[in-house]
Amino acid sequence: MKKPLYQQVISDLEKKIKTEMKPNDRLPSERQLLKEYGVSRNTIRLALNNLEERGIIYRLHGKGTFVSTIYLDQTNLGSMYSFSEQMSEAGRKPTTQNRTLELVVPDAAVANQLNLKAGEKAYKLVRLRLADGVPLMYGETYLPESIFPDLKMSDLNENHLYTVMKRKYNEQSVLAFEDVQAVNLDKRDSKILGVKPGDASLKIFRRAINDKNVPIEFTISLARGDRFIYRSRQYNHLVYLLKGISQCLQKVTQN
Repeated sequence: MKKPLYQQVISDLEKKIKTEMKPNDRLPSERQLLKEYGVSRNTIRLALNNLEERGIIYRLHGKGTFVSTIYLDQTNLGSMYSFSEQMSEAGRKPTTQNRTLELVVPDAAVANQLNLKAGEKAYKLVRLRLADGVPLMYGETYLPESIFPDLKMSDLNENHLYTVMKRKYNEQSVLAFEDVQAVNLDKRDSKILGVKPGDASLKIFRRAINDKNVPIEFTISLARGDRFIYRSRQYNHLVYLLKGISQCLQKVTQN
């Protein structure tokens, strides 16, 4: 099956970046890329947005697009929504080992994240996420029984978790809140992730909300520190606002 055009552009640009360019090198302009690939402007923008979200490139307003100092072998957790999609787009083969699924009464901290009352139950799913057979993330996911009744391991072995949520329960995450903490792996977790005890890890606490503003998932994950980063972009909105006001005033005075 042939890849969509924007994914073809992503793959080609990524290959050129990794084999022909150095960190902080400037990429061709959108106009040059349009001419080179013979595709629509929207296709180029989709490709560049993907590369930026994954931390392979960065943009400076008014100056252009540049190669990041951190390449694909460190995935940006700040943009990660679907592990499988991110790994596939990176050219890796993602797999998930669903280790256990049990109905539990979660502790107070987890219950609070899911707005559960005392004694309410949730499914606890323990998973190991791999790419090309290499373990990268290990975590526990809690799903309210009231929202996902009769959840079975066979459901999760046949489809991705979010696919099961959507198809079987008509539930979908529209917003997620994440907190990230730097930790050192203990002996048990380091063995699961195939690294040494004491190695660095990112501990991610993720709470997903549906379109009714109800929490439907709470996940605590450990991500290998040598394979992931957490990058965010911050913009000075006041600067852009003032520039916009200035431009408007200039037009008014000219008229």
